[in-house]
Amino acid sequence: MTVTIVLLLALALGLLVAEAHVPSGVLGAIGIAAFVAAGVLYREQGHDLPIAVIVVAALALAAIVWVVARKVLAAYRDEPVRTGYEELAGTIAEVRSPLDPVGQVFAQGTIWRAQMRSGAAAVPVGGRVRIESVDGLTLLVGPDAETEEGAR
Repeated sequence: MTVTIVLLLALALGLLVAEAHVPSGVLGAIGIAAFVAAGVLYREQGHDLPIAVIVVAALALAAIVWVVARKVLAAYRDEPVRTGYEELAGTIAEVRSPLDPVGQVFAQGTIWRAQMRSGAAAVPVGGRVRIESVDGLTLLVGPDAETEEGAR
């Protein structure tokens, strides 16, 4: 009977850890049920374990599993992680050398090779451009509409 209790506790622990990695609700519920079953079996062996302790521990585990599962699901639902050059599209850069057609811009703390979009108006050194896309290590840029309106 003691082996059964240990196996139920190990099963409960494994299922609760699995629930943290793959939030479904089912694994956590089965894990909590295994935990309660282990407590009931322990009590039936003649140990003085109040039912209230088993219930409170199960509720505490359920609350922890619920919070962790919500956080994991929220992390999955959020916008995908964007790092590096992918996050540059749509941001503003400062022109550091003439873009005729290729020059340099300063964006997010780094000097980048940049190429002006074909047919776009020239932007002087020190002016601002909007990064439209990234092609390898070259940023494709165009004049920033807000900067152009302010110059008029």
